Order: sequence, then C-alpha cells, then structure tokens
Amino acid sequence: MSAKTKIKLFLGSLLTVLVFYYLFRKLGRSLNLNHLLTIKINWLLAAVSVFLQMFSNYLRAMGYTRGIDPNINRITALQIVSIGHGANMILPLNIGDGLRFAFFPSDYNALRRTKLVMIPALADFVVIITLSLLAVPFSGFRDHRLVRILWILFFICIIAIVLTLLVTYFVPRLRNYFNEFLNVGMLNMVFWVFLSWAALLLAIWIGLVACGFHWLPSLRLSFAVFAATNLVNLIPSSPGAVGLYEYGVIIGLAGLGIQQSTALSIGLVLHLFQYSAFLPMGLVLFIMAVSGKYGKTIRTMLRERF
Repeated sequence: MSAKTKIKLFLGSLLTVLVFYYLFRKLGRSLNLNHLLTIKINWLLAAVSVFLQMFSNYLRAMGYTRGIDPNINRITALQIVSIGHGANMILPLNIGDGLRFAFFPSDYNALRRTKLVMIPALADFVVIITLSLLAVPFSGFRDHRLVRILWILFFICIIAIVLTLLVTYFVPRLRNYFNEFLNVGMLNMVFWVFLSWAALLLAIWIGLVACGFHWLPSLRLSFAVFAATNLVNLIPSSPGAVGLYEYGVIIGLAGLGIQQSTALSIGLVLHLFQYSAFLPMGLVLFIMAVSGKYGKTIRTMLRERF
C-alpha cells in the first residue's frame, strides 16, 4: 500500500473519531443520552443482526457472479463489494466506492470497471427508493415531508428508467455501450441487489428486537428506520454516515411516537452493529486481496491510483 493511501486511511479514521466526539457533545446537550446506558442488549440477536449485514454483502456480490459478470469469481466479487463498504465506514464522501475499481480482475480496462461499478449503484438507488416507498404505508409512518420526498425520488427513478430505455434503443452508440449487459444477467443482478437490501431490512428488525423492542411492533419500526436512514444516506457525507444515520433513525422512530432521546440511543446501537459487520469484513478481505494471488497487481494499481 502506498504512503498516500495510508495517509488517506489514517486521516479518514481520525475524522471518524472526531465526528463521533462532536456528535456526542452536540446531541448530548439537547437529548438525554442516559437511556443508552439502560438498554439491555440481547447479544445473541445482536450477533444475528451483524451476520445478516455481512451476508447482505455476499448477496450483493452474487449480482456480479450470477448477474452482469459471471466471469468474476465469488471471492473477487465479495472483495469488490465488502472492501468498498468497509472503506466507506472510515473514509468520508463515499470514497470507498472508488477503491472498488482496483479489485476487479487485472485484465479489465477502466471503461469496463466503471460500468461494473455504476450499474449496481443505479440498481441500489432504484431498489432503495422502491423498498422505502413500500415501507411507508406498512409502517404507518406519517412524516409528510419524508413521504413527499420518497414519491418525488420514485417518479424520478421511473422517468430515468424510461428515458434510459428510450435513449438506449434509439441511439446506437449508447446501445453499443451497454449492449453486453442488456440481457437476463441484468435482471438477475437486480434480483440479488434486492435480496441484499431485504437482508439489511431484516438486520434492522432483528437489531431493534435486540435492543428490547417486541417482535411485531419492531417490524413496523424497522420499515420506518430503513426508509429514513437510506433516504438521508443518499447524501455523501461523513465516514460511515456518522450523524446522518442517527438522524435518520430519529426521524423514523420519532415518526412512530418514540421519544427522541430513546431513538438517538437506538440509532447509536444500530450504527455500532453496522460498523461491527462492514469494517472487520472489509479489512479481512482487503488483507486477503493484497496478499493473495492478485496481490502484486492490486498493489501496483493502488499505487498508480492513489
């Protein structure tokens, strides 16, 4: 790893610590954080929640191997997904997404890598908005501002999809650009992306139960938290969306009658579960990648890129 990359990782980690520190100071003045100390966590269910989040990375990786690029083996696909998510937990502005380019097979050119990063990202956006919009009536969430934003984003998705299909059909140059992916593999990829986000929704549900909520009420709460957190997380921001994630949990739970101080405490715990899943998994797979069969190639690409 080059010195420049090490400096970026160090500064990103330092920024995460500082953001956490100032988040606690600022929110601690206006909200009662004593509830955080009284939460009795069911650690078995917490472990299940963490596992489901790790498993969601595997499901998303299958969007490559059983979707748009069967030539990528499962370990490589898992490294591409997990290293990006892990890096985003310590680097701001979703910089970790850029790291994924380095972990595709060495014979893939820059254009192909770009397509293979962009297409699943667009599928993520469509699936997130669709699931979030479906979650609102089920949860009984009544924050009109959030619902309005979700509807706007949903119609933007529909219009974007229709325009993309029309332009792709009538513009041969653009059709040739995406032609290799316009097949059943694209639909399979969307299916696996959907499953990965469904696993994350399930992880939120189990996480809420682990924090002391009953099974049935927490199911409704989990849909509200899923919609709110993913909406605010569309904004590239601090490492791991620190602050924004907690704010999303507060919006989701407060919209269903949960006190803000309790919602903040739950948000911090759920975020801790997320860090416990993505950060170690990304680190382990990063070490495997740089020391494995393609280690020399990856290290060279990282030095050139960073």
